[in-house]
Amino acid sequence: KQLRIKFRMMQYVWESLPSSDVLDVLGVTTVLVLLLPLLLFEHLGQRRNLHENQSMDASALPVISLEALKMHNGTTLPFVYCCIKGRVYNVSTSRNFLPGASYAFLAGGDATVGLAKMAYDEQHRDCLDFADLTEEEWSSVEHWLGYMDAKYPCVALLKEYLDYEMKTSSVTSA
Repeated sequence: KQLRIKFRMMQYVWESLPSSDVLDVLGVTTVLVLLLPLLLFEHLGQRRNLHENQSMDASALPVISLEALKMHNGTTLPFVYCCIKGRVYNVSTSRNFLPGASYAFLAGGDATVGLAKMAYDEQHRDCLDFADLTEEEWSSVEHWLGYMDAKYPCVALLKEYLDYEMKTSSVTSA
């Protein structure tokens, strides 16, 4: 008899639940209510990073060598840096650059040539053959630079890239 009473109670509860259509609408609404503020927060953070990176005085940034950059790989030092076109970004907030993640091989390194060639290959990491890049590849680098400026704070400049710029500007002005 107690089993029958429990069964009837469960049946009553089940029948009193809203239909699956109502649950679907409530589920979608709940997801949207939770997701929209997160997306807005991410968008505003990217706008702030972009503004700060574009308005900063680059001469005030520290200059670090490629060897110093290599230490910022998430293992040797806790901060994770990645460099593109001489700009060193703190990418510690991204799980993609952490040890074992998909872009971990770029952590603590210069990604300019690899991103220019759109090559997911470690051989292009820390490759300083900037002069070998085509105009189209430099255009790709500029695209990535805009992405990184919006996503991560620029914390330093790479000495080897500054040397390259100095060398190429003295050749073109001569």
